[in-house]
Amino acid sequence: MIKAKLKLLLITIAICTGAYNCSAQNAENFKKFWKSYTSDSVFQMERTKFPLPLTYYEYDEDNETEITEDIGAEFWLFDNFVDESYKARTEKENDMYIVTKTGIENGIYVRYYFATTDGKWYLVRITDSSN
Repeated sequence: MIKAKLKLLLITIAICTGAYNCSAQNAENFKKFWKSYTSDSVFQMERTKFPLPLTYYEYDEDNETEITEDIGAEFWLFDNFVDESYKARTEKENDMYIVTKTGIENGIYVRYYFATTDGKWYLVRITDSSN
């Protein structure tokens, strides 16, 4: 009886491990995705989830107001993320990648959030904290 339970446990572990490895192998590589996302305008449109939430801040004399609007596909402009006026940095945070554009002496600070759906990367949100 113990041998049968041990054998069943080992088979279960082997199946679960194999399933995990297969799904990990089928997941899209972010670096390959990023290369296409930053060089192909059609691909960029396809891999941006619309309506896309954009959070930004408005400042008046004493207040900071956070505003979130949804951007429709008709308002999206291609961005290759290469510009001398800022630096782009990529970091992994939990199950997301975040690309941060930090301006060089110009106040730009924008974060782009990428998440997977069905093993493919998509831009799902933008936060603009520029001043």
